[in-house]
Amino acid sequence: MEEIEFPFPFKPYDIQQKFMKELYLTLEKRGLGIFESPTGTGKSLSICCGALQWLKDHVQKEEEQLEKSITQLKSEISSQTSNDDWLQEEYEKIKKTQVLAELNSKLDHIKKRRTYFSDLKSRVAKQKANLSIKESVRLKDFSKKYDKEKENINEENKEPIAEDHDLILEEFEEKECSDDEETEEKLNYNNTKIYISSRTHSQLSQFVGEIKRTVFNEDTRVVTLASRQHYCINPDVAKLKNVHLINERCLDMQKSSTKSTAVDEDGKVLKKTKTKSCTACPYYNQSNVTKLKERLLVDIMDMEDLLKNGKELKGCPYYASRAALEDAQVVLLSHAGIVSAGAREGVSLQLDNNILILDEAHGLTAALESAHSAPVTDNQLTAVNTFLKFYINKYRARLSSRNLLCLNQLSFVVGKLCGIIKSKTDAKKEEDTTIFTVEDYVIKAEIDHINLRPLIEFCKATRLAQKLHGFSMRYNQQMLEDEAKKVEVKKKSSLEAFLKNISKKKVEEEVKVPPVVEEKPVAQAPTSAGTALYALLELLRMLSSRCSRGRVSLRRALLRYELLDATAHFTDVVTRCRSVVVAGGTMEPIAEFQSLLTGGDPSLRDVTTTSHDVITARRDVTVVRCDHVVPAENVLAVCLSKGPSNLSLNFSYESRQSKPILDELGRILRNVCNIVPGGVICFLPSYSYEQTIHEHLKTGGVLDVIGKKKKVFREPKNASDVEQVLQKYALAVKNKDNGNTGALLLSVVGGKLSEGLNFSDALGRCVLVAGMPYPNSRSPELQEKMKYLNRSRAGAGNEYYENLCMKAVNQCIGRAVRHVNDYACVLLVDERYSRPHTVSALPTFVQKSLTTNANFGPTIGSIAKFFTRHKDNVK
Repeated sequence: MEEIEFPFPFKPYDIQQKFMKELYLTLEKRGLGIFESPTGTGKSLSICCGALQWLKDHVQKEEEQLEKSITQLKSEISSQTSNDDWLQEEYEKIKKTQVLAELNSKLDHIKKRRTYFSDLKSRVAKQKANLSIKESVRLKDFSKKYDKEKENINEENKEPIAEDHDLILEEFEEKECSDDEETEEKLNYNNTKIYISSRTHSQLSQFVGEIKRTVFNEDTRVVTLASRQHYCINPDVAKLKNVHLINERCLDMQKSSTKSTAVDEDGKVLKKTKTKSCTACPYYNQSNVTKLKERLLVDIMDMEDLLKNGKELKGCPYYASRAALEDAQVVLLSHAGIVSAGAREGVSLQLDNNILILDEAHGLTAALESAHSAPVTDNQLTAVNTFLKFYINKYRARLSSRNLLCLNQLSFVVGKLCGIIKSKTDAKKEEDTTIFTVEDYVIKAEIDHINLRPLIEFCKATRLAQKLHGFSMRYNQQMLEDEAKKVEVKKKSSLEAFLKNISKKKVEEEVKVPPVVEEKPVAQAPTSAGTALYALLELLRMLSSRCSRGRVSLRRALLRYELLDATAHFTDVVTRCRSVVVAGGTMEPIAEFQSLLTGGDPSLRDVTTTSHDVITARRDVTVVRCDHVVPAENVLAVCLSKGPSNLSLNFSYESRQSKPILDELGRILRNVCNIVPGGVICFLPSYSYEQTIHEHLKTGGVLDVIGKKKKVFREPKNASDVEQVLQKYALAVKNKDNGNTGALLLSVVGGKLSEGLNFSDALGRCVLVAGMPYPNSRSPELQEKMKYLNRSRAGAGNEYYENLCMKAVNQCIGRAVRHVNDYACVLLVDERYSRPHTVSALPTFVQKSLTTNANFGPTIGSIAKFFTRHKDNVK
């Protein structure tokens, strides 16, 4: 194969060139790929250039192949000679003519699309130029006009709202299951798409920025998909915060009117009337949405750009992005939008024969598990149970018999679930967790005889959650007062009955009337019963599947469905796509991703080894491990097994609270802070242990000693405080006055500072990880999952347990050494890091300069020499 040229914005490193080439070849052969390229090596830009160059070549080859096939068919038809079997001859001619017509149609479609997008560029450019001052003023007055219309509508609707027309369920008609016989012919002409998925929306915005840097920015149609919660620019809807309520409110505002159903005493429908419920959303304007969609297809926008343009054009960014999806070539979305089948169907993602690239893939397994779990709290169940009963009692006469039956069934199910969680709450051993199979749980809850799917469909079709939300908002206080009155009446009747019973017995001696135990009124339920119902419906949806891989855990005040192995759900994605590539800065331990892509079989065989990366393959799976752009001499990595007092360092859960271990860690930090210039980030296994360490260092005076050299900061528990702490930390690192040499930041593995942050240069000259952050091995949920995985494949559960730990550690390591001239020290403080299987799970660039089973004396000497060598480069 001839050498592929990639239009990189600058001269690429060798590893970038290799990354792009292997990505191109993987996509070309319809393969699967696992790509590791350490943070700071230009991975995002390499993905964009490699994938977009393939897409450009693929479209060109597709058109050339169509033209070649058409020419060949025309030649065959025109040169077809007569033979004795004229019937067979005519049949073959008709068949070739049909194929020719289809190929001509496809080619014509491609050419028309090219012309359309060329004209679209000119049209959008003119629209921007014609956005006059008069038009700008009109757009500014838009919101005022909307507010006035809303006031008028609300004035007209005073009476209907008082009668609760907006809270009554519409008639539910169960839809019969039918095969989807409609096949859209346009799917045959759909352009090939590249779906790029990442963990957060800010990381997706980074991809948008990288595409803008390339030569593909003029001719590539890019769309970023997100939920209404992120894209809604209507303040009346966005203020609801909850994504489900925003969805329901948005759909409701699209209706110019709502149907109100009147029924007689027997529940028979008498008539349906139309009443205005609210003004339609002013941003859901077809003309404005189309203008925004066209601008989105011409100009490459990130989420902020789209929101800004949406407000300017008064068009809905959510529906504009949905409308642009069909014509897009690159679609950006979060992991959550890919791993959930419901989310994919919600935005009509067409994975078939398209490319899927998952960046930051270390979070893929967690996203899969989250998408297929359903937690429900005691408070949520109580809220739904309470308001649902109140709703049924209040509107019983106004509900159709069908709706009333479904509501009563739902109330019965909720009541049974409440009973189980209440019995767990009342148990003596409050912290115990009970694990059920799905089948056992529905039997224990006594709901095994109920078909849950129709109930879920009923709630969805009638939009019960939104109705219940509005009901709870309107009648929360009244419900509590009614409950209090009932309790008071019950207390009074109980006392009267007791006194009457006493008088009948004619007891002469003084009788002590026992105090009446007061029943407390129902505690105030959560503000939105509708929000709680969404969580409950998700749980019921999981229970209705009766999946053998599912488990229900019951802990005090928490009911949770978990899927023990989500691999099967990802297998469907892999099967449908033309190619799937998972990429990340740290893909170790890699066995997890092999299992995801191969459906559980991680066996691979090595085929190629080069000086700067390793490429391995199994069938159509390619694994590429790239070196860091940073030279090996710029990284000093040490597995520290013994401390300054020659104490073996083992931060296992049983020993890490001991005073000798705490003292030893204090000595290590004190010495490291004396030698390392700039910033030192110390990662600890948990927030509680960070608190323990901080208190111990403070009590022992170690913090005061460290404070003379470096200012000490702690990771905040509130996400809103992170930015402020980081700014102060950066300022302390930069300030070199009064003997200050930098700062120490106490952080938590898996916390807010362990992923997605950049501690480059002086901000992260040393990353120290104290202990191995294994999850709680005594957790019943974890034990159940490990047992299941071990049954499916010997050792799979133990691998999963190790992977949870090492993935978190590798993310911490990746915070430092962010570019080619950067340098840093990595200290892994625990003797267990020196185990062979643990070393093999560390990033490749760390392994190359790693010293295992190190004692503190030689280590501190190596650190001193390392920074002396780089002294001229210290910033």
